[in-house]
Formats: sequence, structure tokens, C-alpha cells
Amino acid sequence: MSQVASQGVAVGAASRPYPGEALNGDAWQIDWHGERCRITVIDGLGHGPDAALAATLARDALMRAPELPPLDVLKVCHRALAGTRGASISVACIDLAAVQLTYAGVGNVMGHLWQGGRREQLVGYPGIVGAVLPTLRSFSMPLQSQWLIAMHTDGISARFRFEALEEKYSLDPHRLAEHILTGWGRSNDDATVVVARGS
Repeated sequence: MSQVASQGVAVGAASRPYPGEALNGDAWQIDWHGERCRITVIDGLGHGPDAALAATLARDALMRAPELPPLDVLKVCHRALAGTRGASISVACIDLAAVQLTYAGVGNVMGHLWQGGRREQLVGYPGIVGAVLPTLRSFSMPLQSQWLIAMHTDGISARFRFEALEEKYSLDPHRLAEHILTGWGRSNDDATVVVARGS
């Protein structure tokens, strides 16, 4: 469980391994480069040591290339995960100078953006980073004031609806991430949620 606040972005995360496992097959990473904050959520396929290895290798690749945009860093992770069981990975890059979000994802890590009173789902594409990489596409959109982004692995129940937490929006990102993990974390998988908001 952790929180990072810097340069106008506050990020909080909550994560836990599959119940009974010592190693977490999920991971998350925050990288800053100039006025860009890159948030990545990783779900190593399955759970246990092999999933944790894939997640760790992806994080290592991310840390070595903090300057890369989402599409390029997904390709770097794909090469780094060759020979592993692979992972689902989604990447959100917040450009404070351009006031813009760029997003790309492969697999079933979900992303959501709330701003201006409405929610937009951030779209990823089917595939496995490290094994089967689809034709990659990213998309960008302007950020309004008081935006909020949530990204989570499929260890968070599909029944989770962020709209049900509208009264919790005022919580800091760390507490909000913990609330989501506690309320909707599935008992049969690793689970991770990352929440970011303009500060």
C-alpha cells in the first residue's frame, strides 16, 4: 500500500497476493519524466512465483525507460517478458504540460477516467505481453479539472462499479484504493488497484 504525490498528481495504490501466496503476481509502477507521470498496472498471468516473475521483469523494464510513452514501453515489456508466462499491462501517461491523458493496454487490466460528471472506460486490446502482442494502439484525451483515474487488475470483481462510491470521491487516492481492494477484491486471485487524481 503506498501513495505518491508530486507536481500536481496524487497517486495511491493497494495490492495483495492471492490469499495464501507469499508472492504477488500483480505489480504497479509510477514513473516521472519531466512533466509526465506514467502509471502502469501489471497482472502476471495466473498467480504464484511464475506470475510474480513476469510482473517483476515488467517493472524492471519500466524503471529503465521512464521517458517512453505507453505504446513504446509496452513493446519494451513484451521483449522483457519473452519466455515467461506473460502479463496483462495497461499504461496511462498524464502530461501536465499538455493537460492530456494517453492510454494503451494489452489484456484485462481495466482503466476508468472520471471527469466532468461522467465516466469513460479506457480501452485495452486482447493479448498477452510477452507472448501474443496485438496491433498496438493508444488514445489521448484532454483532462479537465478534478479528473480521477482508476486502474485495476481482474482480481477486483467485475461487479465493482465506481459510481457506487461517489460519496467516497473526496477520499485521498490511497484510502480510496484501499476501500476498493477491501470491498471488491476477489478471493481467488491477486488483486491491485491504483487511483490517481489531479491535486
